[in-house]
Amino acid sequence: MGKTEELEKKLRILQDRLESVEKAVPLVQELLHLSESLNIPLNLYSGQLKQLLVLNGLKKKIPEVGKDEISKAIIQALLEKPGQNITKLSQSVAAIRGKASRRIISERLAKLEALGIAEFSEGKNNEKLFRLKGQKRVT
Repeated sequence: MGKTEELEKKLRILQDRLESVEKAVPLVQELLHLSESLNIPLNLYSGQLKQLLVLNGLKKKIPEVGKDEISKAIIQALLEKPGQNITKLSQSVAAIRGKASRRIISERLAKLEALGIAEFSEGKNNEKLFRLKGQKRVT
């Protein structure tokens, strides 16, 4: 099985899982809000819950990515680690799919920004840090 087919399979599995937990999302949001307001960490699965919430917010926009494997890899990399600059994101995408060029990553990020899937903020020394919409800012 090629890497493209493997990524497509993983994305389908992820979409199926998102649909199955969609009913639990409002409760999860309440629990996360409550835990943050009470300063009680939800250590067990909290990272995965936050990822699910981000993906749920983007669920309607993600199919617009279509068969673009690089964009899917960018989404996966940002989901795992938000707040990456182009260099680190290129390395993350290369680890996922075997290769990645900074120029192509930059072009795909511009498309993801236009679709409302990704956004950037300024980090130290005016560096652009990218994340998925709905993810917390990374300092």
